[in-house]
Amino acid sequence: MNQPLKIKNHFRKKLEIGITFLLFFYYLRLNLPSPVVNAWALFGFITVSLLVIGHYKRFFWVATRDLVLLLLTASALISFLWSTNPESTLAYCRALFCSTAFGVYLATCYTLKEQMRLLVWILGIFTCLNFIVPLILPSYAIEFDYAKGPAWQGLTSHKNELSGSMNVVANFFLTIGIYDYKSRWIALTVAGLALVILVLSKGQGNLGTFVGLLPLLPLYKIAKQEYRVRTILGICAVVIVGVITIATLVELQFIVVDLLGKDLGGNGRDQVWDYLIQRGLEKPWLGYGYSGFWNDPTEGLGVALKFSWIGGAGQGGGNAHSSYVDLFLHLGWLGVSLTAFSFLNVLSRVVLLIGLTKQLEYFWMLQFLLFLAINSSYESYGGFLAYRHWFWVLYVSYACSTAIHLNRIFQSGNKLANLQAEKNY
Repeated sequence: MNQPLKIKNHFRKKLEIGITFLLFFYYLRLNLPSPVVNAWALFGFITVSLLVIGHYKRFFWVATRDLVLLLLTASALISFLWSTNPESTLAYCRALFCSTAFGVYLATCYTLKEQMRLLVWILGIFTCLNFIVPLILPSYAIEFDYAKGPAWQGLTSHKNELSGSMNVVANFFLTIGIYDYKSRWIALTVAGLALVILVLSKGQGNLGTFVGLLPLLPLYKIAKQEYRVRTILGICAVVIVGVITIATLVELQFIVVDLLGKDLGGNGRDQVWDYLIQRGLEKPWLGYGYSGFWNDPTEGLGVALKFSWIGGAGQGGGNAHSSYVDLFLHLGWLGVSLTAFSFLNVLSRVVLLIGLTKQLEYFWMLQFLLFLAINSSYESYGGFLAYRHWFWVLYVSYACSTAIHLNRIFQSGNKLANLQAEKNY
């Protein structure tokens, strides 16, 4: 390869990394004025399209590695055919297509180790900014609630979004800090910073989820042990987790009500869910179309009159405060079933790859998937088929990456095969 071509390829790679950074920060859902968000969205649509075109052969090959995920996304994209508000569904589907394509692009052009390094930089910067900005601009980055006091929302639009992001960041850097000796103290410092922000955001649900996921951390150490030792340690881990689970169920009311300050009905969410599920049963098989329910004037107004505290309801906004309920409203049993199959497929691949490769990247994926499943039960942002959120981008990327890697291991019979050594898809 001649020198000018090397320089050209190097410059192109650096440019793509820069664009990837900008796109990922867009999917972090920063709280910015609408014109800025709209301009950023347009930039994302154009650049993602160009990135896909630039790698179109590999992109389409990667996109078809996980057929269940492909069917799930396709069902949302064609749901305008039966949507109660086709124009709105088409608009949201364009955004969903863009975020899904970006996730596939990450799996196409970056190995898992490279994706981890990107996350280290992006989430590290994001965490530091969410700590600094509230101190400098409290009127912008702190919510003031007369009943609960100040709660940090940081650069995001709501404290719950910040707490969810910091939950993932704290788990991510804590895992790196424990198992990556080279950058231990930096990773642990960022994890501690994220945990402080999580506490200051007063997201009790996410704080509880973070604590609940902590017992997973020793499992990676167990997975790396010799078979007999791994079996004994695995049995001990199952017993310990079982005891903790039983104790949690026995003391559920004390934990939820007294410690977390919640009610067992999810602070009124159960009443909303009952109502929305009943509305969903009016169109049980295909739903109202992607984002069709909340943009249906009649349905939105009905929710607004019954539950006035749901912001945006009746005005083209609102959500069910549960990704699963929203899925049922969007795509009915079709969407719920495909999502369940997709999640179980990805989860089973991740568990299998942890056992085969012992790679830290897959252990991190396991933590992320479990967080996503739990978080989606009581929050709608960042759940399955989220049209503008980095959780969905990561889920798509991990689904495609694990499908590729596991298939290569089965084909080659080499348990140590990894994506870093196999960049040519």
